[in-house]
Amino acid sequence: MTRIVYCIYSAGGLQGGHKMILRHVETLRDLGFDAVAYTGEKNTLPSWFEHRAPVIRGSAIRAASDIVVAPDDAFSALRELAALKLQPLVFVQNHYNFVRFSLEIMELFPAERAPSFLAIGPSVAATLRRLYPQAAIETIRSFADERLFRPADAAPRGVALVPRKRPREAEAIRHLFGKLHPRHADLPWRTLETVSETEMAEALRASSLFLSLSLHEGLGMTPLEAMASGCLCAGFTGIGGRDYATPDNGFWVDEDDFEAATEALTRAADLAASGGPELQRRLEAGYETARAWSYAAFRRELEEVWMRLAPQARCGDGPLGPP
Repeated sequence: MTRIVYCIYSAGGLQGGHKMILRHVETLRDLGFDAVAYTGEKNTLPSWFEHRAPVIRGSAIRAASDIVVAPDDAFSALRELAALKLQPLVFVQNHYNFVRFSLEIMELFPAERAPSFLAIGPSVAATLRRLYPQAAIETIRSFADERLFRPADAAPRGVALVPRKRPREAEAIRHLFGKLHPRHADLPWRTLETVSETEMAEALRASSLFLSLSLHEGLGMTPLEAMASGCLCAGFTGIGGRDYATPDNGFWVDEDDFEAATEALTRAADLAASGGPELQRRLEAGYETARAWSYAAFRRELEEVWMRLAPQARCGDGPLGPP
């Protein structure tokens, strides 16, 4: 029986790519596919979100029947797969990391065992096609989980931000915003760092604004989660966010321009304070974008892709129990 094995190598930190790996596995099992996650004995699985994916440790991958899905930046695992003469499916969630860590390792696979690829969005897929025009490349878009991220019943107020990737810009924007626009001096700021997925959803739901500090993203999920939660987004796309950013669903600015980002946040704050039809139009544009990148859309794409790649791995039409 064919089994789908997604490899995950985590130290337990906050990495959205790890969440998506486990969401693939649990959703595949809900769809009736024999899928598991595999991790090393010394790895620590993330605990900042809940999941139902079965995880195996230290078990040998069954080379004859398993379809191995390897992360884009797992260079040691990819080197080992090449030595084992396996042909993995490489799950590319960030083309920056893939080029940095794993591009040279791809040369270890001979042409007859060249890996195929799974991309999380159009920009990642486009880069892969430039690099490997003959490769099989599938796209399953990541998602803002509408089961968790949704608007508040009461009118929210405040600025939410995740400064991990742009701490200097976050500090500069906050200081400049307060100095130039004192009318918003009483606006609460919610700095989100080591928070769980549930805490993130609660903070976004309580905020009217989201300052996007995305940087070198394959896609960038937090702005989409903010849109789904009813926030007006302002700031940087991180390049990968261009897959969904429009003039209607956010106040987007050029990369690294912290003064432009400050003014974009100010325009968003003024609009949130004034209300009216333009605010509703902007919020609806965000909701529409989030629906296009929803869990429901992801689930459909996941099923369609794996029915093309490995229909033999599907055991039935309903959820599978423990492996």
